[in-house]
Amino acid sequence: MRRSITITPENDKKILLTKGRFLTGDAPLDIDYTTMVNIFLELGHKVMTAAWTEITNPNVIIDKNDIVETFKKYAFNNELKEDAVGDQVTEIIFKKLIEQAHIAEQQQLPQKEQSPALPPQQTESDTGKTQKYVT
Repeated sequence: MRRSITITPENDKKILLTKGRFLTGDAPLDIDYTTMVNIFLELGHKVMTAAWTEITNPNVIIDKNDIVETFKKYAFNNELKEDAVGDQVTEIIFKKLIEQAHIAEQQQLPQKEQSPALPPQQTESDTGKTQKYVT
């Protein structure tokens, strides 16, 4: 399902830094941006749910295995990867359609008749005194 969201610059930096961590080491893993957003959303939801259910405990704790399973769920889900690629293709096609619509719109606008050129503006020295130069 395609949704349009606005990511703040601070959150964008967090997403990109986390993506970068997965690209390091002996077995780098390239996680696309949308997948990383989904991972953060699910982990954030787990934190919020834990905070709401553990009313008396001031500390919210998530089991590390839950975090790992969330990453596995999204990072290795081929269906989600295909959806992400599909979203990218759809976005490219949509942009091209908009570009083509603008081009067609500009071509359909009637061309204005060219107006005659205006005479150059006169400056004060043109309208004022006549000066003679002596050589």
